[in-house]
Amino acid sequence: MLFSLILCAKILFGDKDMDAVEWRYFLAGPSGAAEIPKNPTDWLGELEWAEVYKQLHGMAQLPAFAGIDKSFMENDQEFKKFFDSTTPQEMPLPGDWNESLNSF
Repeated sequence: MLFSLILCAKILFGDKDMDAVEWRYFLAGPSGAAEIPKNPTDWLGELEWAEVYKQLHGMAQLPAFAGIDKSFMENDQEFKKFFDSTTPQEMPLPGDWNESLNSF
């Protein structure tokens, strides 16, 4: 599986279909500190919210995900449906994220 992942990524890089910054984020996650705002949800505990926000803040630094942190905080109940689903891969992402993101 790992070999297949690396092979696929190399092919996508060769075809200029893979963004190097997105790939780095996929491999390493967010970096740096983020000031955690007040938890806007009623379904995430404070520790979970801090970890979720760190990811959202890191993702928002990528051009493809610009604004996802604000979108999550404004539409947390829509994201909760996605979070609670037993088949999230079959659900559309909340907001207009389905139209704005690529397949990676």
